[in-house]
Amino acid sequence: MSYLYDSLARYGKVYDLTHRMNPSTFLQATENYNWIPYNPRKNLPRWGQSITSLDGGMSGIPDIDSVLEYCIENKVELHESDFNKKTPLWEHAKEALEPYSDYLGRTHVIKMDTGGCFPTHRDERNIEVPNFRLFIPIKNCNPPINWFVLDRQVLNFEHGKVYFIDTCLEHTVFTTNGTSVFIVANIVLCKESVEIVLSNLGSR
Repeated sequence: MSYLYDSLARYGKVYDLTHRMNPSTFLQATENYNWIPYNPRKNLPRWGQSITSLDGGMSGIPDIDSVLEYCIENKVELHESDFNKKTPLWEHAKEALEPYSDYLGRTHVIKMDTGGCFPTHRDERNIEVPNFRLFIPIKNCNPPINWFVLDRQVLNFEHGKVYFIDTCLEHTVFTTNGTSVFIVANIVLCKESVEIVLSNLGSR
């Protein structure tokens, strides 16, 4: 299966796809739901809302938590692909993610205020990578408000576009001044999902 991830990564560590959504419309939809503290153990100004979850609900438990830390504390085994039940927020995100509807894993929208961050990390350290990440910038996702640094490169985005990002590479995200909002989608790695990406490359 590793050749499938290699098929995505050979085109770049980050690249845009033809899928897109209206960020303003989506942002308005989030006002109808509660923002849940993202991994509350860290006590950082980060919140989330579920686009998919374990049960289709929007409690955020455990899908807005750290899955790894939740599993350790509760002695359970969960994987990103287990979070595949669509919540009411899906109706407002499917404009961009509908092609991946059958391959969705844990997918959510994240809001970060000044000081919010995801410290430097890699999403995978395994020989086989079961998922890949799609990223949709919604609001204030570029410097000087928000910084997404991938493999020591500062990224710039067009809001509303869908991007593939190779998050096996070292990366960090932090908000320095204001509020940033973005969607992170875990997509099950399989031949079909990879073909969707490759048939929708932004630069042809």
